[in-house]
Amino acid sequence: MNIELIKVDTISQTQIQANNQAKAFEVGEPNVSLNEVMVNLQKSSVSLQFGIQVQSKLVAAYQEVMNING
Repeated sequence: MNIELIKVDTISQTQIQANNQAKAFEVGEPNVSLNEVMVNLQKSSVSLQFGIQVQSKLVAAYQEVMNING
């Protein structure tokens, strides 16, 4: 698995970009469509959920290794 995919910075940047695009849509910027906003907000949500799941799996794996060694 590519570690770059699960970086917190990447997840954070995805959320910031989606929120900025949503704000641009709200103020009526002409080059921002509702479809783009909705897709990017959903990508942001999926990215965050993926990061949380990866973190949970890593913690569980660490705990299992510690139990084996302990």
